Amino acid sequence: MAGELESAVLAVLWEADEPLTPSQTQEALIRDGHELAYTSVATTLARLHGKGMVERTAAGRGHAYTPTAAAARQLADRMRGLLGDGRGRTEVLSHFVAGLTANDEATLLALLAAAEDDKPSMGGASAAVEDELPGSRS
Repeated sequence: MAGELESAVLAVLWEADEPLTPSQTQEALIRDGHELAYTSVATTLARLHGKGMVERTAAGRGHAYTPTAAAARQLADRMRGLLGDGRGRTEVLSHFVAGLTANDEATLLALLAAAEDDKPSMGGASAAVEDELPGSRS
């Protein structure tokens, strides 16, 4: 549950245009369907700060929080860990891609294109991999 709560809190912070206080974070979480006590949100933000996943700035008598680049890296590492190295990797990726929203798919394609521009040419390797994917979206 702690991992899910941390992920939900980080998602709210990433969506925000500015740092959020614990009460603003709680309100956004409630709008997203998470019924959480203020103390749970404040404790989660404090733990995320302790892990270096959020920065905090003074806001009145308390703090406002914003996610760090380290948070995105840690979540990406967690996703890679869940994906694993096993034989089902292609199937898992296929299901992941099939569940993407149109916006997420467009973002992922743009990120892949940018990453491709940053590395040496792989020849036809990416097309061959695409042909092997079950449920390929080409």
